[in-house]
Amino acid sequence: MRLPAEFIKLPLTFDAARLAEEIAQFDEADWRPHPEGHRGNWALPLVAASGDPASDAVKGPMRPTPHLARCPYVQEVLASLRAPIGRTRLMRIDGNAEATPHIDSNYYWMQRARVHVPVVTDPAVMFLCGGASVHMGAGEAWIFDTSKTHNVINPNPTRRIHLVADTKGSPEFREMAGGRTSRPPPVADGTSALHFESHNFPVVMSPEEQASLVELLDDVPPLVRRFLDDWRELWHLHGESRGGWAKYRALLDAFDASLDSLPQRQIMRQMLVHPALNPELDSRAPAVVRRRRIERPVFIVSSPRAGSTLLFETLAQSPGVFTTGGESHTIIEGIDVLHPAQRGWESNRLTAEDASPIIASVLETRFLAELRARDGSRRLPAQLRMLEKTPKNSLRIPFLRAIHPDAFFIYLYRDPRATISSMLDAWRSGKFVTYPRLPGWEGPPWSLVLVPGWRGVNGKPLEEIVAHQWSEATRIMLDDLESLDAGSWCVASYDALVTEPQKEIERLCAFTELAWDRQLSAPLPLSRMTLTAPAPDKWLRNGEAIDRIADRIAPVAERARELFARTPAIRARVITSGGQAILPVPNHPDGQAGVPVLHFRSVHTSTLPEILKNVRASLAVSTYQSGRVVFVRRDGEVANTHFLPFESPMGIAQGVNRLAIGTAASVVDFRQHDARLLPRNEHVTGDIRVHEIAFDGEGTLWMVNTRFSALCTLDEQHSFVPRWTPPFIADLAPEDRCHLNGLAMIAGRPRLVTVLGETNTPGGWRANKATGGALIDVDSGKTIVRGLSMPHSPRWYAGKIWLLESGKGTLICVDTNAGRVETVAQLPGFTRGLAFAEHYAFIGLSQVRESVFDGIPLAKRIRLEERSCGVWAVDIRNGNIVAFLRFEDAVQEIFDVQVLHGMEFPELLDARSELVRAHYEMPGNVATGFSRSSAG
Repeated sequence: MRLPAEFIKLPLTFDAARLAEEIAQFDEADWRPHPEGHRGNWALPLVAASGDPASDAVKGPMRPTPHLARCPYVQEVLASLRAPIGRTRLMRIDGNAEATPHIDSNYYWMQRARVHVPVVTDPAVMFLCGGASVHMGAGEAWIFDTSKTHNVINPNPTRRIHLVADTKGSPEFREMAGGRTSRPPPVADGTSALHFESHNFPVVMSPEEQASLVELLDDVPPLVRRFLDDWRELWHLHGESRGGWAKYRALLDAFDASLDSLPQRQIMRQMLVHPALNPELDSRAPAVVRRRRIERPVFIVSSPRAGSTLLFETLAQSPGVFTTGGESHTIIEGIDVLHPAQRGWESNRLTAEDASPIIASVLETRFLAELRARDGSRRLPAQLRMLEKTPKNSLRIPFLRAIHPDAFFIYLYRDPRATISSMLDAWRSGKFVTYPRLPGWEGPPWSLVLVPGWRGVNGKPLEEIVAHQWSEATRIMLDDLESLDAGSWCVASYDALVTEPQKEIERLCAFTELAWDRQLSAPLPLSRMTLTAPAPDKWLRNGEAIDRIADRIAPVAERARELFARTPAIRARVITSGGQAILPVPNHPDGQAGVPVLHFRSVHTSTLPEILKNVRASLAVSTYQSGRVVFVRRDGEVANTHFLPFESPMGIAQGVNRLAIGTAASVVDFRQHDARLLPRNEHVTGDIRVHEIAFDGEGTLWMVNTRFSALCTLDEQHSFVPRWTPPFIADLAPEDRCHLNGLAMIAGRPRLVTVLGETNTPGGWRANKATGGALIDVDSGKTIVRGLSMPHSPRWYAGKIWLLESGKGTLICVDTNAGRVETVAQLPGFTRGLAFAEHYAFIGLSQVRESVFDGIPLAKRIRLEERSCGVWAVDIRNGNIVAFLRFEDAVQEIFDVQVLHGMEFPELLDARSELVRAHYEMPGNVATGFSRSSAG
């Protein structure tokens, strides 16, 4: 609903503690994940369509679920709104998560207010709407403008829970919302009647309602006015009678097709097309009863031409599995509302919002009509396992998951070069045309999957069309898969399927709990969709075309390779040893079980890619504990995390066309060529516990030598050259006497350092680590500030001294004149690693599990399980947390964070890579060569 302001606070106040106590009765199993799989978002339905707590529908009579009956005070709160109640839920956002930016464009919300009553919240939780933001306090009541982009960011580790109710309002409610009521605010006292809406979508929308909706538009195109006139004529002839439904549908279809040329086409469809005709709501229509016969289906998902038909035809030999014998294009798109023609020809994308109970029922009926066993028999048991594959399903994972929450997904990975080459051949063959008359398309007949943004490659060369098609399908598919729980999906290898089919199929059957009773031998028979026989180098015939699009596909190709390179997912009992989860690792080089499995996953707020875009930079993050340097790069609307192995990486320094990384016993020097960083030198320092490193104004690299309590540089002969020690350090010794750790450059010179203690004995800093830290001026040797809790990462930026008081989990600013510190932001973890870009501070957070960190203030403020690891972005103008990226599983500690200015999608290459072997740098700025192998 549009409002005169982004936020309106209602004159109502409720007992948040009483609400929280009532909500605490629910078990975790009562909470449902977000229908589109957004991480960290959960709902507990209180009022739902027909009172079904499993329904996310917004169409049909809204009735209380069994959950609401257990909440008498929630009922009083809802009654206090003095209006009929529509869909209502408890909405929970986990710590360090967000709601994701969106607009409530569905017809249901165009005329309904969305009331938020915070129950459990934190002062750092911010509700964003349009250009405004607000913290909604516990027990307050708010409405907001749902027609504007809105989001909720919960940057701290505690959960946020709101009671969220939709209502079309009433005169009394509108008086409260407009601040016009002269009566005292109504009080929930248990005596108010609670009413629920029974009518929310029309069977046939009246011309009067259409006219009122169109009034919301700033400009009404002539073709819309013509449609309104035609609809009014039909209405006067038929009203809601069944005799006019076919004519209404024909008019809607024609109008929908005509909207493609309008910039407002999406809002037109949400406003006038989708809600205009709803025969299923006619009280005279027979009820649709959904049969739940398909259980634990298996969906093969992949980009087009990745070999999914070969995998499908092989797995279809499993006893007890049923298939349609082919792909489900007509089964799914045969339902009008799921065909792209009914959706503005945007793409084949389907989400959980499309999976209404009616659609789910119709779709299952259509599948059951086509399913057959491996021997061709159509005799179906009461419950059955289904195997399905259609490349378009790469864009439909949330839709399929919503219909089948128990589904398994198999992602088939194939070398992108071979896949794209096969896609080029498919387009040229003319045998894979899916939409021969795609409106507005001027290229060859559209083949394969219809991806979002296809209009942007209209008129482009075929390799660019295919590059966009493959990248979009793969990116969306990986996003959706990684939002699922790990036990519901796995990765299959096309190469393993071709070379070791028995082993690969047995692994996949074990994961998906399918039986297998046949012996396979290589090579497998060619699939019916094969154009030419497989060959390892077959893609080279399209090599020149692939070279031309190599840069375009590289980010997604790299991400897919990284996911494929992870240890194959298995579903087996976990054996614990000393508290560490141990799993047998297939194909481990030692051929042994008992190797720890490391998973490098991350989640992030949607605001992070936008910030990286605005500052035109990426981030480099070091995590010594898991042996990785991570590049955080913007890839469209998501943040791509590229994990690179190093031995205990610590400090990172960016110089002019250079990047240096300090590791366990050496410093590696990389040189920049465009967006690539190539290794040039490695200086062996020995184990000096190198911490922060930085280039001075002349290009000399300075290092914090923590083990020897010194700043040092490098030369060609020695491990290191000592250049400065704090005045209280009597002599050089590898004893880590003060835990010197941080270094700040000012005007191109080393000027500030941090220590954890002003001590001169081996490990002496440990005794008073909670309050013994100090900031020291290098030139004078004087201590600027004492009494800091484990300070790290001093920086000079925007004319101020900044550093992290890690033991408190804070970002602070130092007033050198007064010797004072100002806390700018408090964060949910051990703060270490700090870099700036424009008005943003990027801060590393660690979970600090080592016993050495016991007793610090952070441990008292945040419990271990609530601490986060990742990179948080803070607006230094006001201290607000505006974005974060949180690492999961293997990564628990961060040391350094650096902003790579001017490098929006950097690539760091290993010395053993083919790219480095084929690139040469010579005097006179002569450089040459990247081989064709870069196309993968």
